[in-house]
Amino acid sequence: MKKIMTILLLFVVIGAKSQTISEKLGAVVSNFEITSATQPIELTNQIILKQNVTKHYDKDDDNEYAYYERYFLQFISKSKLIETKRSAIRKEVLLRSNLDFHLYDYFVTLFDEKGGVIHEFTCERKGGFTRDFYSDTVGYYAYSVELKGFPLILLDEVKRIDIQIID
Repeated sequence: MKKIMTILLLFVVIGAKSQTISEKLGAVVSNFEITSATQPIELTNQIILKQNVTKHYDKDDDNEYAYYERYFLQFISKSKLIETKRSAIRKEVLLRSNLDFHLYDYFVTLFDEKGGVIHEFTCERKGGFTRDFYSDTVGYYAYSVELKGFPLILLDEVKRIDIQIID
């Protein structure tokens, strides 16, 4: 009986998967192909993270609160996202969309497995985290893109995400 318990305990210890910090914080590991201006990006990690937001509006005698959730695709790559001229992006999507194109924001396109465009949107970098962790030996670039303006269930259909910085 001791041998059986020892073997079972060994299987449990070996089979137990240790969670990353982001998983412990409630993030979901994602597995999208991420490109920038159709160029592949070498990723080290990617997650989708939920952020709960509470806003307080104090106007006159009314105390109003707003509660909502925002979702972010966060990833770390070994190369920077490509900056694309605003006019080039506008030309590319002019017939399909009526989007705002602000300098240094993200232009995001979601593709299905056949290469068809599921959705495209612009996203402010304000509030997002972009940091260049670069040293002489290793470069890491962390990005955070707010997923907004479409039903999140569409992410099940997404194969590739193309992200460009509007220049």
